[in-house]
Amino acid sequence: MNDEKNEEKNKEIIKTEYDTEVGDELSQVSPSWYADTERKRDGVIKNTNKGIWLAYASIILGILAFFTAPVIFGAAAIILGFLARRSKEAKAGGIGIAIGLIAMLLGILIYPLL
Repeated sequence: MNDEKNEEKNKEIIKTEYDTEVGDELSQVSPSWYADTERKRDGVIKNTNKGIWLAYASIILGILAFFTAPVIFGAAAIILGFLARRSKEAKAGGIGIAIGLIAMLLGILIYPLL
């Protein structure tokens, strides 16, 4: 009688451990359309696409610099563009840098003359 109870208890423990392991594995999956992820040996998923978000922010700030505070937003766009280029997003980061530079030059040289 005792052996049957221990056997049932062991089966329940094994099932619970299996369910926990499967739940842990499934909870770390992220859709590939919004995150470029990299799985490490310890099971932790590290997000490796922060550079593209820096590039997008750089482009948005560069565009915003044409309409308000070109020196401030242009400088921010240039800084974020360089950070994006360091994060392996050279093309989009370069676009943000160019837009920020153009907005700053227009803000410093052309707009005061109008």
